Amino acid sequence: MRQFIRRGGLTLALVALSIAPSFAAVAPAKKTADTKPATVATPKISIDPMTKDVGTVAKGERIEAVFAVKNTGTQDLVISEARPSCGCTVASFDKTIKPGQTGKIVAAIDTKNFNGPQTKSVTVVSNDPENPQLALTIKFIAKPYVEVAPQEFVRFSTIKGDPASADLILFSAEKDFHPTVGESSQPYLQAQILPTDEKQKLDRPGTQYKLHVTLGPSAPLGVLNAPIRIKTGVAKQPEIEIRVAGIVRDRLSVTPATVVFGNFTPGKDVISRNVIFTNNKINEGVKVLKAESTVPGLTAEVVPMTEGINYTVVVKPSASLKKGAFNGTVKIFTTDKERPVIEVPVSGNVL
Repeated sequence: MRQFIRRGGLTLALVALSIAPSFAAVAPAKKTADTKPATVATPKISIDPMTKDVGTVAKGERIEAVFAVKNTGTQDLVISEARPSCGCTVASFDKTIKPGQTGKIVAAIDTKNFNGPQTKSVTVVSNDPENPQLALTIKFIAKPYVEVAPQEFVRFSTIKGDPASADLILFSAEKDFHPTVGESSQPYLQAQILPTDEKQKLDRPGTQYKLHVTLGPSAPLGVLNAPIRIKTGVAKQPEIEIRVAGIVRDRLSVTPATVVFGNFTPGKDVISRNVIFTNNKINEGVKVLKAESTVPGLTAEVVPMTEGINYTVVVKPSASLKKGAFNGTVKIFTTDKERPVIEVPVSGNVL
C-alpha cells in the first residue's frame, strides 16, 4: 500500500510494504564421513621379560644378562641411559631402535665381591612418553667354590721399615683345589701357600691351606692398595683375589710438610703457624729438644703435648720481620739418632 502526502509542496511517499520472509537459496551440505584426529607418532618401549635370573654362578665369574628391547611405537625409540644400581654392574645398549625393530641392553656384573643370593638393577631412560623410566632386575647366586677365612682381605697398619705379616686360611671341597700364588702386584708384597697348622684348621669340610702374606720394609709411605692373585686349580673358580689394604706411616712424621704464611703485615695481622711432630713408634720415645728458624724475625717455640710422642712447634713472625718475600727453614732438633734434625721449608711475604 502506498500513500502520497503533499506537505509544503513536497510529496512524501510513505511506503508500507508487507514483505514476506525470504531466504537466499542455500545448497544443502553434503554429508561427510566422521573425521579422526591425526595420529601423533610416538615411540613405545617393550621389554619382556624385565627380570633375568642367571642362577648359580662361581664367585668371581663375570656374568651377562641380555634384555631384548622392542619398539612397538611409530617413532624412533631413543634410549639415553641405562644406569646400574652399583659399581659392580656395567650396562651397554642400543641407543636408537626403529619402529617395529628390536635392540638389546646388556648388563655385565662382576661377582667377585658377592656371596649368596644377589639382586641388581638397571634403570633404563628413554623417550617413551608413557614409560620414560623402567627398572630391569638381574638375580643370581654367587657360590664360592674356594673360600677364605676370616675375611678375603689383609689390612696392615705399620711403621715404615717395620716388617708386618698376616695369615689367612684358604679352603675348598673341590677335589682339584691346589692353590698357588700368582704374580705379585707389588715387589714389597710376598705371599706363600703353606700347610695349615693344626691350631689354625677350621671346622669345615674339604682341603685347607694357609696363605702367609708379608709386607716388606720397602713398602712406601701412605695408603696400601695392592691385591694378591691366587690360582686355585679349581675349574669352576680358577682365580681369587686377596686385597691388601692399610697404611704405612713414617716413624717420625711432621705436618704440614711446608709452612706457608702468604701475604701479611707484622704487628697488624695476628698470624702464626703450627707444625705437629709425631713419634709413631711410641715404644721408642723421641723428644723434641728445640726448634729454630733460619729467617730473622721468625720465631719457633716448642710446646710439648705428650712427652716423647707429640709436640707442637709454633712458628710466629715478629714486628722486626723485614718487608718483602722470605724463604727459609724451621729446624726441629730431636733425640732420634737417625733424624736428629728435621727441616721444614717456610715461606711468606711481608707487606
